[in-house]
Amino acid sequence: MINDILLTIGVTILLIGMILGLIVLLKIEIRKYRDDKMLLSDQVISYDVFKALIERVIKRNTKKNLPFTIIQIDIDKFQDIEDTFNKDEEAYIMSYVASHIKSALPEESIISSSSKPDEFYIYIPHTYDHSNIYSLAKNIKKEAEKKIQILDKITIKKTISMAIASFPLHGNSLDLINQSLEIAMYMVKKSGGNDIKYYSDELNQTKENMQLYQELKIAKENKEFIYYYQPIVHSKELTDVYGFEALLRWNHPKRGLLMPGQFLHLAEQTGELDDIGIIAVEQALELLTDLSQLQQRNDLIININLSPRQVLNEMTFTIFQRMVDKYNQDASSIAIEIPDFSLYKKNEVFRRNLIRIKTLGFKIAMDIQTTDYDMLDLIERFQIDMIKFNRKFFMLEDNYNFRKYYQMIVEFAENKKLKLVAEGIENKEMLKSITEKGVPYAQGFFISNPLSPEELFTYLGKIKKS
Repeated sequence: MINDILLTIGVTILLIGMILGLIVLLKIEIRKYRDDKMLLSDQVISYDVFKALIERVIKRNTKKNLPFTIIQIDIDKFQDIEDTFNKDEEAYIMSYVASHIKSALPEESIISSSSKPDEFYIYIPHTYDHSNIYSLAKNIKKEAEKKIQILDKITIKKTISMAIASFPLHGNSLDLINQSLEIAMYMVKKSGGNDIKYYSDELNQTKENMQLYQELKIAKENKEFIYYYQPIVHSKELTDVYGFEALLRWNHPKRGLLMPGQFLHLAEQTGELDDIGIIAVEQALELLTDLSQLQQRNDLIININLSPRQVLNEMTFTIFQRMVDKYNQDASSIAIEIPDFSLYKKNEVFRRNLIRIKTLGFKIAMDIQTTDYDMLDLIERFQIDMIKFNRKFFMLEDNYNFRKYYQMIVEFAENKKLKLVAEGIENKEMLKSITEKGVPYAQGFFISNPLSPEELFTYLGKIKKS
């Protein structure tokens, strides 16, 4: 009797489990059916529905790495349309623009509206030949810019700006893809609009890049990313070391030692650079600990490079905080260098996150490579500790404003008690020139090649003996 009851209970539980499993599978199939139905629809869907669809596509495609592309479309000078027409007329105009765009789209593409009235998003599936994306974008642009007649008499002419980003090369999540689109659109608008911009012109959906993308993931797991350290010294006394800049290398098992230019653009756009940046901080903290214990050097600064995208990541602060606590090191011994700083000067999230990182004790370094007078305001607003003259800056020497700007920065740094470094010093003449101009610190191949950690200790040992 008891056995029969237990058997009945067991069978019941098994049946319930099977039913629940079937329900889950049914829900997945229903959702997939709805997605497939949406791909065959020519309707303009809402951006919320579009986001949910793309997130599901990413989830399904992650293991397969099936590429797809998102195109952002923005109507230039839309304010002119808003100033001229009422809301109903605006909606009428945009419906015509959407209709023109749809006529240029390949099968299974999706068009979405945006939270902004002048924007559309387009999803191009993996079934489309992604080597022809740019040609497709040009055709979409041509259709979207067709004249529209309203109220029988008024003809509307317009131009279109377009940004393109592809999964997984320009981001392996929707957030990263959107960041790529935002940056690409910024570059288009900065140049006056009426253009098409990939997040990076260097990247295409080629087998080589896809292979490198896969190898990047393995490299991180196998700890193939290493840092070499180039000395920063006092320009008047080359044996007086101020610190080192950490320079990334990829110790590839088959291709040998790769320079950043060979892989960094891909790492940044796929999001892998976030993890690489964390490795930089961790290795810098380990090096500072070793320098303190083995060389009794507690006065050296390690400069590390952090991409703007990493600063925009809200998790960066938390991760850095944990690492500082883990190694019990003074974060003020690390200076964070950020390229293309001026591109983000109006981004409030960027500014807020950078100030938060600075509260942990990290110093902030800014590269200068043009005669941009806005830099003085940025230096104060972002509480910059170090200014670095990039090697590109010295290529402007024949520029009329160069000498005046150069001297202004030198005096500004001196008055504000900021560290001022000239990098890219490659010969005795360059060193003499920056010393005469009053730049107190120098970095470059004339002083030293980038050094492995072992070579760094040998370098310091020789200096100590001299």
